[in-house]
Amino acid sequence: MFGLGIRYLNGWAMAAADGARKEIAEWPQHPDRVFMALAAAWFETGKDKTEGEVLQWLEQLGPPGMVVPNAEYRSIQTSFVPINDNASPIKTKGSRKKGDYKEIPLQQLGACPIGRDRQPRSFPVAIPWVNNIGDIPEVYLIWNIDIPKDHYNPLENLCTKVVSLGCSASLVQMWLTREPPEPTLVPTEGMAKFRLRVFGKGRLSYLEARMNKDAIIAYADLETQMSKAKGREKARIKNELIEKFPQGRPVRLRPEPGFWQGYDIPASPSKEQTRGSIFDPRIVVLALSGKRLGLHSTLKITEALRNSLLSTCLQPIPEWISGHTPEGKRSERPHIAMFPLPFVGREHADGRLMGLALAVPRAIDPKECDGYLVPWLHDEYGLPKQIRLFDGKWFECNAEMEMRDTPPLNLQPEMWTTPSKRWATVTPVVLDRHFDGSDKWEKAAETIKDSCERIGLPRPIEVILSPVSMFEGVPRSNEFPWMSRKNDGGRMHHTHAVIIFEEKVQGPVILGAGRYRGYGLCKPVRQGGEDNA
Repeated sequence: MFGLGIRYLNGWAMAAADGARKEIAEWPQHPDRVFMALAAAWFETGKDKTEGEVLQWLEQLGPPGMVVPNAEYRSIQTSFVPINDNASPIKTKGSRKKGDYKEIPLQQLGACPIGRDRQPRSFPVAIPWVNNIGDIPEVYLIWNIDIPKDHYNPLENLCTKVVSLGCSASLVQMWLTREPPEPTLVPTEGMAKFRLRVFGKGRLSYLEARMNKDAIIAYADLETQMSKAKGREKARIKNELIEKFPQGRPVRLRPEPGFWQGYDIPASPSKEQTRGSIFDPRIVVLALSGKRLGLHSTLKITEALRNSLLSTCLQPIPEWISGHTPEGKRSERPHIAMFPLPFVGREHADGRLMGLALAVPRAIDPKECDGYLVPWLHDEYGLPKQIRLFDGKWFECNAEMEMRDTPPLNLQPEMWTTPSKRWATVTPVVLDRHFDGSDKWEKAAETIKDSCERIGLPRPIEVILSPVSMFEGVPRSNEFPWMSRKNDGGRMHHTHAVIIFEEKVQGPVILGAGRYRGYGLCKPVRQGGEDNA
């Protein structure tokens, strides 16, 4: 195992996560940014052969694990600063007439560029947390392999040449270690909290081509020679310049982002094997903002979320997203479920929707899941998109991926997926048929047991039906809008329930005929009925 350590000497990191807009600070800083800093140090210090070989070896190792402290962000302030890429003369007022200026060449002002044009600029800054006042924040990139002996010294020397990361004002110290700490962020397949740029094979050659240093220097040398030459020699150099550079002066291009990789907190090793449903426990959490909505709006808000996904989804839309076969019939296979995340089960809980969640079937390949959901959830910089949810009449709000370090309890996936023997409904379970007779409730309970088996869970040992939920803040079952059967438009009955298993099962537990639309959502409870949250 080895790692690259990065110490932020100023106590903060200055780099933009959103490209030219410069409104959001990048944190954690992307592994590709670290590689580009190493490459820049190599370019500017003579391109040592052994150091270049080490960089080519490093780019083939795959995405590293990371140790990254949490951070807070400095509020963005617009500053008007002199720009570096303007060599025009300074203009001063020469008379009272509008637009009448006297130009003063810069050479006459010496080293004092007073009056140079100023443009608005922003400097986004992330301030990593430290344990003690005076500590300097550190970050590590970690690979779980041993570094070859002949690569150690060249890579160590290259690290000492890196002086900044991101903006040139963001000073860092960088070093190589064989004993890095355990990663706090790891590469993750499928949906993840962070989307970070990583480097891959061929990245060094690409950066060298984009920098175009040799061509720029060669062009400048020929220009200098031509300015000093005369007669035929000048014409010869001019022809050589045209022949070698038919497109004119070569330019240096900004590098495009590298590959994108999902990163998330490492999963805790499971002490016991628990059975789960057909849904992946790594649910995708979206935080809501805008108009406050209650649990009564579950069907409408999940429908709006589904419409947003379908409207931006790559064509053809797969069955696990649409819920329909290519022929337009209802799918019999598991597909993506959308459900509310309300404020319930706590003192003063009022049932308002704090967020929404997506549960993807376990059988879906993580790469396929990324291919369809990432363009909908993330922008070109890897930042969360704001998803507008609007039903045309009743509400308008926004949803975006939950990225806070410490989100509210009910927006933490563990509140909905922690293994438990006892589960209780937050939204009522929709029964797939109507029951009559004196034993109708027993039959309804058996139907819910069937629903558990239908999503891959063991058959419960007991199901208790009730018009009320055991969680505070949840409305009565008859206060939720009814679902209608598609074949005849008839009303489908629903009910709250407490479900008890013989063994612990892992969530999400979403049951009944409305499980893909947010109904039948259950929350784990502790033994004795105390809320697990």
